[in-house]
Amino acid sequence: MKQKLHLLCNAHLDPVWLWQWKEGAAEAISTFRVAADFCEEYDGFVFNHNEAVLYQWVEEYEPELFRRIQKLVAEKKWHIMGGWYLQPDCVMTSGESILNQIDLGQSYFKEKFGASFETAINFDPFGHSRGLVQILAKKGYKNYIYMRPSEEETFDFNWVGFDGSKICAHNIFGGYATLKGNAREKIEDYLKKYPGKENGLILWGIGNHGGGPSRIDMENIAAIREELKDTCDIVHSDTDSYFATVDKENLPERKASLGPTMVGCYTSQVRIKQAHRALENKLMQTEKIVACAKLSKGADFDADTIFRARKDLAFSQFHDILPGSAIKPVEEDSLRLFHHAEEDLDRVFAKAFFTLCDGQPKPQDKQIPVMVYNPHPYAVEGDFEVEFLLENQNWNDGEQTVATVFDENGTPVPCQNEKPACTFNLDWIQKVSFHGTAKPSGITRFNCALRVEKDYTMPAYTENEDTIFVKNETASVAISKKTGLIASYVVNGKSLLKSQTGVLEVYRDDEDPWAMRVSAFPEKIGEFSLISDEDTSDFIGYEGEIVPGVRVIENGDLRTVVQAIFRYDKTYAVTEYTLPKHGAYLDVHHRLFSANANKMIKYRLDTTMPNGVPVGQTAFGVQELLNDGSEDCYQKWCGIQKDGTCLAVLNRGTYGGSFSGGSMFLSLLRTPLYSAFPILDRQVAPHNRYLDHIDMGMREFSFRITATSHTDAEAAVYNEPPFVISFFPSGEGTMCDSTVLCDSRDVLISSYKTDAAGNMSVHMHNTTDKTQSVIVNIPAKGISQELTFAPFELKLLKEQGKTLCE
Repeated sequence: MKQKLHLLCNAHLDPVWLWQWKEGAAEAISTFRVAADFCEEYDGFVFNHNEAVLYQWVEEYEPELFRRIQKLVAEKKWHIMGGWYLQPDCVMTSGESILNQIDLGQSYFKEKFGASFETAINFDPFGHSRGLVQILAKKGYKNYIYMRPSEEETFDFNWVGFDGSKICAHNIFGGYATLKGNAREKIEDYLKKYPGKENGLILWGIGNHGGGPSRIDMENIAAIREELKDTCDIVHSDTDSYFATVDKENLPERKASLGPTMVGCYTSQVRIKQAHRALENKLMQTEKIVACAKLSKGADFDADTIFRARKDLAFSQFHDILPGSAIKPVEEDSLRLFHHAEEDLDRVFAKAFFTLCDGQPKPQDKQIPVMVYNPHPYAVEGDFEVEFLLENQNWNDGEQTVATVFDENGTPVPCQNEKPACTFNLDWIQKVSFHGTAKPSGITRFNCALRVEKDYTMPAYTENEDTIFVKNETASVAISKKTGLIASYVVNGKSLLKSQTGVLEVYRDDEDPWAMRVSAFPEKIGEFSLISDEDTSDFIGYEGEIVPGVRVIENGDLRTVVQAIFRYDKTYAVTEYTLPKHGAYLDVHHRLFSANANKMIKYRLDTTMPNGVPVGQTAFGVQELLNDGSEDCYQKWCGIQKDGTCLAVLNRGTYGGSFSGGSMFLSLLRTPLYSAFPILDRQVAPHNRYLDHIDMGMREFSFRITATSHTDAEAAVYNEPPFVISFFPSGEGTMCDSTVLCDSRDVLISSYKTDAAGNMSVHMHNTTDKTQSVIVNIPAKGISQELTFAPFELKLLKEQGKTLCE
């Protein structure tokens, strides 16, 4: 048998990593210029490269080189592979964001090169969600190439998605690159290890900071091709040509995510992860509200701003930005980019919001109108907050303006006054929290009536000697006054958390932000404990006074808020618990003042299900997580389930954690060095100077503990909560109704938007492992349609007439 070896020359080029983007752009131009020279000089040579963002830089900064590349692509001397915007993180990035990566890349390459794609590539990310399979199949891909985790002896297998769809995956041999002059050595190594493999694939080219082909490698490859021509056909090739040789019918199958690997990346640089989630959420909310305003009012909005934000989000998901493995200047650049994009979207959002408020009646005298926009296609019941200013400042001592909130029917709803964001000891700026129901995909009106009370005080809360507690019709929650921990959490009569849980624990870590050499952080070295009343007073700035270490800071008809302060060595934590009086959840907010280097801090929750199975959300799917204390990755929620009960923890940008024995250990932050790369047995970093450690200083974390039966839907609401603001409408115009409705919370509409012509596109996915039928209504389009979904099925729908079609 004569072997055939496909050589895929590429130049792995990180747009940022140990350098900032401008240096990445400079290297992209230099690398592409060298590659073009080689394509023109060497007959039969093929250069392969992906990532639309690099081509866009070349097009903008050296247009003549770009035209050369277009010519080479037409001549099939240059192969554009992958078709994505760049190589993003593939486990923390949501399914909608993966679709955005593909759409940005494919549309650009089709426009500029007429290219289409069958093979997706993500050489360098730190794991790959099983949810990718269905997405790739829906977007026309047949194949996938990856490197991590490295399982080169597997080579090819059929990767099966949550819905049963399949693509052929290939785990590359020996990495994506070669050092200069080492390509022949890699070829010889492969042929020695796998002499009986009929078809093989070798990636070569100088990489990481670009480089690609070199003259010495070209000469060495030519020599070995000649030497082995009778036994091995070594050809310059591309991804699709390799997969054309694979017998896909007889490959093994894999029905799992590929990973975890480099597990520290699921936690490093938490501000990046939280800003990423915030921008994902803001983009989805903005596209939805713009669609609502377009459908209801026919209004047009700045599509260019939304498109720029899509590109900014895609760039910031790069596999050294989102995982937190880049240098500190890249972290700072990325945070700036996240926040700039979010601010741009906020302005588009505001215009659409005020457009939707047209037609709302003027308020009555002494009435404060409150508008709530719900982006979801189903009604959302929950607690909402609003701040507003009184028409005049009230300087009378002992007087407080108190609000009563009414719904659209004039019925009072549970509400309470709370401390606003500012600190004015003056009856002027008000914060009111209230319980209500926001109608689907539209504006719901509430009204505040005001009264002035003399000597107003916070209502008494429920407590005993040991706990502060709240009990309502479905749940009860108690917080220990002695430890500051969760004393109990009971839903529908069933205890779901063990007593004295919710501990902040500290684990030994090191300088490596990737955690390359470990799969877990097993060595617990301490935990946070409640500080004394005297230390509490000192910490909050009032030394000499006595403030209880565990105390109620808000209370009323709506909820009780409890605050406690903990310490481990030099690091403090301020924890706030929100105990609702009209819900079955518990909200927990941590402010960590991180001051200990080379540590991992986890939030431990012990369930009453020691034999339960850990599960978590991933891209358009739910997967079982590791249950042996190893670090794993999830998206908007994780939980422990058993016998039909799932205790879930929703988050707003926490992705890493470990699980064992019915306990969840949510990884909050790590404090390694920036981009400290372990090399052989060498000392990782110099010990004779101060170096910046990641995530030192104040970091905040929000969680919702819940036992809902629609976890994905509740996680969507927690991440994209209804927008609330006090706004006095003109009374002019026509009031709009709900624009997009869905009668199920098992099948989610993750995205709905309109194009320039007003045509709708809707993305829906079944969040369960059972077949589901739902009815979707879009009244402005005359659409009322029943759709059936297979387990975990994703549908990418577009409007055709009065129907939605894939």
